[in-house]
Amino acid sequence: MGTPFIATLEPPGIGLSPWNGSLPPSQQSPSTTSTIPKTFLDAMTIRESVFIDEQQIPAENEFDANDARSVHFVIYASINQVVQQEERDANSGRVMRPRKSETRSVPIGTVRIVPFPHAPHPVKGGRYLADELVNLEELDSETKKALEVVERGGKDRKTTLHDGEEVYMKLGRLAVLKEFRGRGIAGQLIRRALDWMSEHPRYFSPSVKERGFEALGIDPERDARMMPKWRGLFCVHAQVSAVGAWKRAGFVVDEEMGSWWEEGIEHVGMFCRVDARA
Repeated sequence: MGTPFIATLEPPGIGLSPWNGSLPPSQQSPSTTSTIPKTFLDAMTIRESVFIDEQQIPAENEFDANDARSVHFVIYASINQVVQQEERDANSGRVMRPRKSETRSVPIGTVRIVPFPHAPHPVKGGRYLADELVNLEELDSETKKALEVVERGGKDRKTTLHDGEEVYMKLGRLAVLKEFRGRGIAGQLIRRALDWMSEHPRYFSPSVKERGFEALGIDPERDARMMPKWRGLFCVHAQVSAVGAWKRAGFVVDEEMGSWWEEGIEHVGMFCRVDARA
């Protein structure tokens, strides 16, 4: 395997409108795939292999509305592949057609950055399908009360590593093809995402002037506080089996967030902070 490189796709927005969210990538129509950015297609092919095929997550729950507003990263490896097998004459053994191989760039892993705003933190013991809580009646009264406060417009619940108010970026859909695991690929993806956001700290929170709000009479100095400002905080809803990879990248488990289940897989919350340079 050659030295991997990582491609970055900024939020594709309406460019994903032809995508059929109920179908996996391999079943999308040619008219759809011909208009979708290649980096996104490669990311979804990896996600199909890992989440849909391996983990049995329904295709309609894998693609979501956040894909259009996220930054996507795909890591590629140069792989030498046989494209033509050798053929020999059955009688003489003479080579009739030599074996031919070529080096191809193959997508092997992906991750995305989802900007704020986010849904409230999952509740302890919650079970979620397609991001919907499906076991509300099983939760204790304290958890239900806290959830009601958030749903009425109150701030998110405070946890060990989050005050319930600070905006954060969320990493997710981390996936590496099975045959390439154990080689540090996940760590490379996570570091690239953290570095990219650190290099573009105002990408999702531009100034009043950049938004063009001055024309509405909003003063950039007086009303700067109206614009959310990211200060370097990252969150991830980590599958329990992947906690080690996230820890190696600098993330810490948030004990007060507890654990919950997404698509039948246990998750925990983790946070880390990077330098927001600008």
